[in-house]
Amino acid sequence: MSRAALWGCWLATRLIGLLIVVDRFPYPRREEILGDPAIYAEWAQILASGSFPEGDVRWQYPPLAAPVMLLPRWLGGDYTTAFALVALAADLAVMWALTRSRHNGASAGAWLWTVGIVALGPMSYVRYDLIVTVAAVAALFAVHRARLFGVLAALGALLKAWPVLLLAALPRARRSLHAIAAFALTCGAVLSAFALARGTAPWSFLDAQVGRGLECEALAATPFMLGRTGGHWNGVIVYQYGSMELVGPHVARVAEALPYLTVAALLAIACVAWRGSGRSWDVSWGCDVAFAAVLAAVATSRVLSPQYFLWLLGLGAVCLSHRRTRQRPAVLLILAAAALSQFLYPINWPGLMAAETLESWTLAIRNALVLIAAVWSVAVLVKGPAELRGRRTRSAGTPEPVR
Repeated sequence: MSRAALWGCWLATRLIGLLIVVDRFPYPRREEILGDPAIYAEWAQILASGSFPEGDVRWQYPPLAAPVMLLPRWLGGDYTTAFALVALAADLAVMWALTRSRHNGASAGAWLWTVGIVALGPMSYVRYDLIVTVAAVAALFAVHRARLFGVLAALGALLKAWPVLLLAALPRARRSLHAIAAFALTCGAVLSAFALARGTAPWSFLDAQVGRGLECEALAATPFMLGRTGGHWNGVIVYQYGSMELVGPHVARVAEALPYLTVAALLAIACVAWRGSGRSWDVSWGCDVAFAAVLAAVATSRVLSPQYFLWLLGLGAVCLSHRRTRQRPAVLLILAAAALSQFLYPINWPGLMAAETLESWTLAIRNALVLIAAVWSVAVLVKGPAELRGRRTRSAGTPEPVR
């Protein structure tokens, strides 16, 4: 399809999404998605006074989140509307980067992003994660430029910690040291500036992050959520640390084990990435590794909020922009999981909280798709980059020369 059709589809769907946020287009349970902007507005008021909302356990963001939260306040008017406009600008930035890509599969990535936001729903425009995704997408497109990549990845990590995983995309080469140095220097400079300007530790948000429990939508929560439907598990769901978490038998033990599982998964990916990141490294391989690392972290996390799919859709779109990517099946599974997420939240959220059978099993299917995507994403990396695989095929089919 033509670029005009692509941009026309993007514009039409984004206009509808914005109209839903400002209550000019019907949407079921619209009020459910507006809770986060109200919290952001509270934080912006505190941030405007010159301090971080450290007493609020829901504040789990690095210091660079402060100007993002303040921007809608500076724009004036209704905070939620202003935030949605900022998110729309972020969406446009991602779309522009995807369509400006010179790689052969650029249109595939742009179409995935266009359809993905529709699948996830208008919640995308009232969540902070869309802004973080811009930095991550920009970093991956600059992975061949070591210092720029390091700076962009650092900015992403200072917005929300997960873009630090993008460092897995780097090749096993000396220039990667320049990227890591740029990453470290950028983080150090920004953290020092905030510490001097505000007089408080800008990394205090980590305390609230460590104390989080098992959120009801996480993959590890699936057995408990299914157990609720038949009365086989007698725990409850409570609101704490900014999300709906499970409280009951065996939950704490599972929640404590998940960080170790995350570390193990990331170490496995690091080993595979190291093996294939030598002279045969290419940009598509680096993007595939970064996508796999973030997906593995999401799959093993104690929290799987619907907005996390924004990260995966953005990185997946960058992967599809490269024709040599092998993450297409995993990315399409994530797209399907995003659509099921909108069915659950906000449309049928009361049913999920009430342990209704349809909603509980929909959650199980959604999480199964994420798990399958994660396993597939890591498994395809074992074969190594395309150039390395081609070299192995040629050497396997070529007889030994006669000496």
